[in-house]
Amino acid sequence: MIAVGVSVIAVAAGALLWLRLAGNQEAIVADRPQAEAVAQSPLAEIATAVGLGEDQCDRDAVRSEDARIGGKPHGKSPVANPRGGFSLKFKDEVSPYTLMSTFVLPGERVEIEAVFTDQPTELEAKAEEGQLERLAADRWRWTAPDVAGQHCIQVRDVGSGKSTCLNAFVMVPYHGEPTIHGYAIGHYQEKPLHDMPSYLMPAGLIEVTEKNLGTWVSPHFQLAQFLCKQGGGFPQYLVLRTRLLLKLEMVLERLRERDVDADELFVMSGYRTPHYNAAIGNTTKYSRHSYGDAADVFVDNDGNGRMDDINGDGKSDLADALVIYGMLDELSADSWYQQFEGGLGLYPPNPRFGPMVHMDTRGNKVRWKGAG
Repeated sequence: MIAVGVSVIAVAAGALLWLRLAGNQEAIVADRPQAEAVAQSPLAEIATAVGLGEDQCDRDAVRSEDARIGGKPHGKSPVANPRGGFSLKFKDEVSPYTLMSTFVLPGERVEIEAVFTDQPTELEAKAEEGQLERLAADRWRWTAPDVAGQHCIQVRDVGSGKSTCLNAFVMVPYHGEPTIHGYAIGHYQEKPLHDMPSYLMPAGLIEVTEKNLGTWVSPHFQLAQFLCKQGGGFPQYLVLRTRLLLKLEMVLERLRERDVDADELFVMSGYRTPHYNAAIGNTTKYSRHSYGDAADVFVDNDGNGRMDDINGDGKSDLADALVIYGMLDELSADSWYQQFEGGLGLYPPNPRFGPMVHMDTRGNKVRWKGAG
């Protein structure tokens, strides 16, 4: 128990550190190699996905048969300013965003704390459902309802009127069933890879209906962008991790700091059930896509379903994916970034789609390239 407590404290401390340092990265970015230099990185030095036993993410479809699922968000984000006057700390995560999501089991208790407030201020909180108990002036404990659903826990600065919404998704408990309500999940491995906690079978699944499909889970991403493309009626189910959402929002911020026109990211592939991952030809037993912390993405402001020319050389090619790949690979040298470390895959264009980048938050550094 002591070891677990120390681990939790370390993760939380790292989260606080990334908030302090990530907000002051412009000077660091200016000293790093420019996008053109990154784009010249030799592809030959990167191992192949097959060689490392990673997914061949280019097997997935670019778009779902259901136009509401995957890719770009639909409609305008409800968030005008992604960053608020304070951050929220919860479940070993710290979010500086005015909209973020957490995923809990029925009856689970979650402590929420407001940190890094601009100045001493009066805060109040309320929850749409569940029980909310105030523990201190800036700290609360929320107990989730016993049924699946999504509920906003709003923390508000009384003086300024500014507020932050933590979307709490109460999941359906999962015990390894191959199907749930007719929706094929497949089989997770009983033994975690190398006994790593990040490869434990998910304890719960988010129930997705036609009603909550368009729910915003962070300032620039919707639930539907992460849903598996295997099709079928509703309800459908997925796994999604808060840390992936934090990383994706951070990627957008870093791209803008490099003067890249990136309003959003196209999520070509988010969650993939073990059933679907095998159906598209992947033999990987421990795909991070099945654990909810992986996404294959590219910038697509013009809506043509392919990577934009983000390095300004007048064409869309592998060099544009290398901008994102190189940016994240450089960040891995920073101590505050270690909690976001994970797999990073570079996928060249092929006849079906343009270049893209896989990213996940598994906790250890892995790099690979797709066949193209």
